[in-house]
Amino acid sequence: MVSIETLHLLIHSLTKSEKRYFKLSTSIQGGEKDYLTLFNCLDRHLQFTKELSRDLHENFTTSALETARKYLYKTLMRSLRQFGADKIVEDQLQALLSDSRILFDRGLIEASLEQLDKAKTIALKYEKFIYYILASRQEIQYIISQQFVGWDEAKLVEKQEKISELLRHELVIQHHASLYEIVSMRYWKTGIVRSRQETLRLNDLLLEEHQVLSSQNIESFESKQLHLQFQSAYFLMTDSPQDSLQMLYELDSLFQSHSHLWADKPLYYMHVVNNALQTMRVTQQYEKMDYFLGQMLSISTTSDTLKLTTQCQVIENQLHVAVNTGNYQQASQLISHNQDLIEKDLYRLPLQIQVQLKLSIARVYYHLGNYSEALRIINQILNQPTRSLSRILYVSCRLMNLMIHVALENRDYIHYELRSIELRLKRQKTGFRVEQLFLKTLRHWLKNNPLKQFSRQFSLLKRDPFERQVILELGLEEWFSKVDAPSG
Repeated sequence: MVSIETLHLLIHSLTKSEKRYFKLSTSIQGGEKDYLTLFNCLDRHLQFTKELSRDLHENFTTSALETARKYLYKTLMRSLRQFGADKIVEDQLQALLSDSRILFDRGLIEASLEQLDKAKTIALKYEKFIYYILASRQEIQYIISQQFVGWDEAKLVEKQEKISELLRHELVIQHHASLYEIVSMRYWKTGIVRSRQETLRLNDLLLEEHQVLSSQNIESFESKQLHLQFQSAYFLMTDSPQDSLQMLYELDSLFQSHSHLWADKPLYYMHVVNNALQTMRVTQQYEKMDYFLGQMLSISTTSDTLKLTTQCQVIENQLHVAVNTGNYQQASQLISHNQDLIEKDLYRLPLQIQVQLKLSIARVYYHLGNYSEALRIINQILNQPTRSLSRILYVSCRLMNLMIHVALENRDYIHYELRSIELRLKRQKTGFRVEQLFLKTLRHWLKNNPLKQFSRQFSLLKRDPFERQVILELGLEEWFSKVDAPSG
């Protein structure tokens, strides 16, 4: 069961329509409802602060709060399922299977089988093959209980063969998905291949993917999608970003030509767009990003949270491009134009998305010389639980913090922070090489030694695509070319 903090975040992710539907669905019951009191209490407070804790303490005993929390979560989730039931294809299919069971239990056999026929038709149209299998198995179970009335052996065998065909396809899809997930994780955890052993392990995956393609009995949208995603990740690991980007363009075309298959779940397409934008950022192809930024903004969704997510990701990418191309005033204007969204809505999104945007905003203030504001934002990030952040993002925030303190000449703080980070790196036994070089440079800075000797080392690290991500996210190469030990 979710915590009260998670419940608070869930309530503040609701749209006005979802809140209205929830309250209408609960108004049927009369009398006082503790769970509604809890809902209103959580809804009143935008942040989970001491004031909210005090409000909860005044309205509930410990046991009453626990009971209200559990019931509110169950009631709220039931309301959300009902609210969006007609918008998600998989929800429609589940409803048809449930309707068929209810009708069959009441002896309405023909009506029950009609629901299963509808489910199978929808499942094939939207390539939800698992639901076709479930509907077909349910149909056979029902017809067995009716002693195969209206069926002959040929019809039964035909049904069984179709189930077997789709089961084989789903097994192949699962195998293919596993390969993509492994190569994707390797890239994000270790970057490009750097040794003969890593190359051999990667080529083993490539051979296995070829075997999967050869074993396919159905060429579905999902199978094409997984192939292109695998190839894109493979090319990233072999330091071929242009080839990876070409795969992403093909993925974009595939999604555009099959929009009906993912329109109810646009997160899949957002993943493709985000991968393309990330690849362009790492390869500094900023002029090509406008197309995919436009694609992201064009995603149609009824979810306010998803709309907000796309807006924030577009802003974050635009800020990154502006800062890395030296257009600091343009970046400042972009922040001012979206100030309401940043201050009032950003907290509703997952921490990873919040931090990505806040880091870009901090960079803008840093380059404008507003170090106090940049530090305020970075402190907001570092004072939050960072377990849900990607490692590269957390490292980037930590280095940005040190860059600001260098600009502020806070030597005592930097000396203390260096010791803390170095101890952490020893425990982890892994780290970005650029992070280690950055810390080494700061030790020289504290001793008033020249720093320009490190500029070339950063240029060499930039040739490594994995290290390049951190360098470009923070503009470290430019920073190292400018920073030198203060005189005197």
